[in-house]
Amino acid sequence: MKPLPTLQRAHGLVALRKPARDDVLASTGLGGAAAELWSAHGTLLLSVGAALALLAPVLLRLPRKAGITAAVLIVALCQMAFDMPPDQVLLESVIVLCFARVLTLKDALEGFSSEGVVAVGVMCAVAKGVQTTGGLELLARLLLGKPRGHVLAMVRMLLPVLLVSAFMNNTPVCAMFLPIVTEWAKGLGIPAAQLLMPLSFATMLGGTLSLIGSSTNIVAAGVAAKQAALEGSSFAMGMFDIAPVGIINALAGTLYMVLGGRKLLPKGDYTPAPVTAAGDGTAAAKPPPPPRGEVRLWLALLALTATMAIASQQPKQLIVVALACLCLFVRTGCMELKDAWKAVNGPVLLSIALSFALGKALSASGLADAIAAQIVKVVAPLGPLALLFVVYFVAICIGAVIANNAVVVLMFPIVVRVCEGAGVSWRAPFYALTMAASASFSTPVSYQTNLMVSEPGGYAFADFLRFGLPLQLVCMLAAVPACHFFYGAK
Repeated sequence: MKPLPTLQRAHGLVALRKPARDDVLASTGLGGAAAELWSAHGTLLLSVGAALALLAPVLLRLPRKAGITAAVLIVALCQMAFDMPPDQVLLESVIVLCFARVLTLKDALEGFSSEGVVAVGVMCAVAKGVQTTGGLELLARLLLGKPRGHVLAMVRMLLPVLLVSAFMNNTPVCAMFLPIVTEWAKGLGIPAAQLLMPLSFATMLGGTLSLIGSSTNIVAAGVAAKQAALEGSSFAMGMFDIAPVGIINALAGTLYMVLGGRKLLPKGDYTPAPVTAAGDGTAAAKPPPPPRGEVRLWLALLALTATMAIASQQPKQLIVVALACLCLFVRTGCMELKDAWKAVNGPVLLSIALSFALGKALSASGLADAIAAQIVKVVAPLGPLALLFVVYFVAICIGAVIANNAVVVLMFPIVVRVCEGAGVSWRAPFYALTMAASASFSTPVSYQTNLMVSEPGGYAFADFLRFGLPLQLVCMLAAVPACHFFYGAK
């Protein structure tokens, strides 16, 4: 019976020590902070740990810098898959690579001097100027009309959106068309859910028709020109160099959305279109006057047209011409300077600039060479067309979790190494990569315009998968052979 008090004393000590430890954690706030961190990011931490553990045998066989770069990219991709802000994730990744001496400070800041980053910011501000004057709204109302039936309504919406998105950044185009199409659909008695997701996708397809249609094209043109300069040659993507493939891609995507939209999109509630008696309600249907007057509206449209015309003839002058157009907007009162600054999306520009640093890390660490060697070993014997399909497929997979501009910058060094190993030009794979980066159809988080229409359309994640994944397949089958045909011999 003597051991009993000892056990009791021992349990008493444990009982006394535990509250003491809890008091210390509570006083320092460590316990609550740890619990809060685990509650918010527990699944992410487990996913990152599982991914690193699964790939550890491969990472340990790589050279030190390549292994560190690969581990950093894996952690970054996992974080962005869990909707962490891309600019924050990329910034932290670049800082880690600098501390690990994979990147120098000059390498980390190189993207901020990129013409592509500057061009994206300026074109966003120019698009905002056209929007501020009411130019986009005027184009939308003139082009939509009053079609009868679902198919005609889809066609009347898609074609103008494709056309406008070819010459303006697709995000402001979607933002301007969104309320107009919502009200237009209500007037036609068609659920908004049947039109808003196609609206988002049409802005992306239209962006592949010209150099300035998408920020992705501008960034891609910049990295390609830089690579050509390193090789001692020259490369300048003209205003409509991508148009042959873009037109085929847009036609295929449009055909799919017109024929499959009604069946694959959420049904919504169909309501009969309102009937207005002759001579009644005409005042209500009259569009509001331009917010900054008729003169400024037409001035903005003419300035945009002149910008596109000059840039189409001299692509290298795009930034200068666009800046001149922006200055004209501000001086003539088409927009305020503060509106121009607001239109410049800081997080997006930061993400693009930092993506250049990660692309540099891929090359400098030797990771791009290592990945390319494995791809060449598997794909090269199958021919250049198979290589294009692989590039496109990998790009749309990565594009499901990271920004489309980052897809181009991160994958392009690998594409160049693969082409060098396979003994083919990188021109056709470059265009395939650019097209794939703009095919972000399968998730609501893969592109800004998808997020914009998600709530007004009442879409669930599964709705994007059901309608977007087949569209990605259709675009891949259309764009890849077209890239091979138009650019394979260049």
